[in-house]
Amino acid sequence: MTRRIALAVVTAAVLCSPALAQEYSFSVPEMELHVTVNPDASVKMEYRIEFDCNQGAHAIDIVDVGLPHANYDISNMSAALDGKPLETSISPSEYVTPGVEVPLFPPIEGGHSGVFEFQCTMPDLVWQDTTRADYASLRITPTWFGSQYVTGETDLSIAIYLPDDLQLDEILYHKKEFTIKAPMAGKKMVAWLFEDTRADHEHMVGVSFPKRVMDRVVHISKLGLLWKWWEESAGARVFVGLVCLVLFGIWFYRVSAGTGSCIFIPLVILLIILWSASAALEALFIPLLIMLWLIVGRVRAARQRSYLPAIASVPGGGIKRGLAVPEAAVILEEPLGRVLTLVIFGLLKKKLVTLANDDPLTVNLVEGYEVPRKERRRLARERGTTIRGFEQPFLEVIAKNPDTPVQDLDLSNAMKNLVQTSAKRMEGFDLERTREYYRSIMAKAWEEARQIGDVSKRTDYVDNNLGWLMLHDDAPVYFSTWERGGYHYSPRWGQSGPVGVGGAAPSGPAVGGRTSLGDVAASFAGWSENVAGRMASTMDPISIGVVDAPSINLSGVDKVGVDFLKSVAESSSSGGGGGGGGCACACAGCACACACAGGGR
Repeated sequence: MTRRIALAVVTAAVLCSPALAQEYSFSVPEMELHVTVNPDASVKMEYRIEFDCNQGAHAIDIVDVGLPHANYDISNMSAALDGKPLETSISPSEYVTPGVEVPLFPPIEGGHSGVFEFQCTMPDLVWQDTTRADYASLRITPTWFGSQYVTGETDLSIAIYLPDDLQLDEILYHKKEFTIKAPMAGKKMVAWLFEDTRADHEHMVGVSFPKRVMDRVVHISKLGLLWKWWEESAGARVFVGLVCLVLFGIWFYRVSAGTGSCIFIPLVILLIILWSASAALEALFIPLLIMLWLIVGRVRAARQRSYLPAIASVPGGGIKRGLAVPEAAVILEEPLGRVLTLVIFGLLKKKLVTLANDDPLTVNLVEGYEVPRKERRRLARERGTTIRGFEQPFLEVIAKNPDTPVQDLDLSNAMKNLVQTSAKRMEGFDLERTREYYRSIMAKAWEEARQIGDVSKRTDYVDNNLGWLMLHDDAPVYFSTWERGGYHYSPRWGQSGPVGVGGAAPSGPAVGGRTSLGDVAASFAGWSENVAGRMASTMDPISIGVVDAPSINLSGVDKVGVDFLKSVAESSSSGGGGGGGGCACACAGCACACACAGGGR
């Protein structure tokens, strides 16, 4: 592992105006970086850079040199111009962080050239190699300059000098292969040559070598390595930041139901400022955002589980008897996908609809029922059955959409009506006692069903009480126990429908691996659970309007923000004239920022 050398840009330390800074223009015909590895994990860095200041360009009077990290010591730094030591003081750079600025005196004037030399010793640059336990590693790139300042091409060379105790074949490169690998002056040298390149971007190189020649190396844990990468990867942080802002925006407007822009926009600006200043703050926002999503998810899940509207229940009052199975399921707050399945199975049992397909579940209205509600109810009585009030909206939707899978029907209004009417029927009764009553009905139904030994009689009993049996929480387990014992239940409305769904066990797997009643009559419980699961996606209590999504209404804040901006605009437009300069900006919406500046650099 290594530290990378930060970007350095040639700038002026004192400028009269921003326009003057744009006049810098120079070429870098040659640039050399010599790096000597020391046993204490530090390295000595020596630059030799030839500058040609272009004719008519502003003189180069300061060079900003980027450094690998901020743990540097200015006292071990020195610089020279054309072989003459520079007596000017080296100080932390105002423009490059981390980095130092080196004033040039005399400066390199336009049309002239000069050779700038700089050297320093940087600690903690030789790291434990993360791929080989017995190796050390160093990665480095020379400084580079802003592309708006640099013209022409550069012959760049990077040389790293290692202890002579190493064998040449022990020295390994990272990605970019060595141009030169040879002994030199009591050292082992590896070098990279970049001919006709440009000095306006990084040239990262790396080397690994046995750490036996080192007194120490910098060790880092995997977590520390990840953190180091995070701090140094500006591009990754920008990408993650954009993703976080998008997810935060979705979360914010989901919670506020689309309101609160006057709060959201300043929050985004504040987050960008904080993240730019600190990688740690941006990293901390990631778990915070996950926690915010989890909280909202749990609140939504709780509302989906508890979807009954307020009921004028009377504790200690009577039990509400006579509820149909779907109504009892609503009172018990069963998942709405399961409630819908019970509704459809009830309509099939009453022969109000016929089974057109079992996968996906598709039903059609029985011929003759395509009439107004009163006439439909009268016809049902003549045919020996009844239609409950909550069933009418379901029948009307089915009548208007023949041969459409139930999961694709818009039954939201019908289901909302069922929930509301079921809750209304509980007014004046004891809710908890009523729930216990219907739980006892389910338990008794299963107790009696299991006691019937005759297969034909058991099937008759299950057909007549299928809704109550299915409503029991342990129904899938009980049905599966029967199936393992050899009893395979299939409802008669499934056997008599237009689909071939006989009671025989399947001869092969379902097409595409999908479970259907026709393929596995031996697994009615699995098929019915599969049906209920598909209904669940369309029966979200929030989406059908049974309960409201958890939200905080911030529309009042938006109105205050808009009113404030309007008042500011009105007061500005009514002001009197005057001499001198000024600035103005007009904003539409609930947030804006404007600024005026003059003078300075």
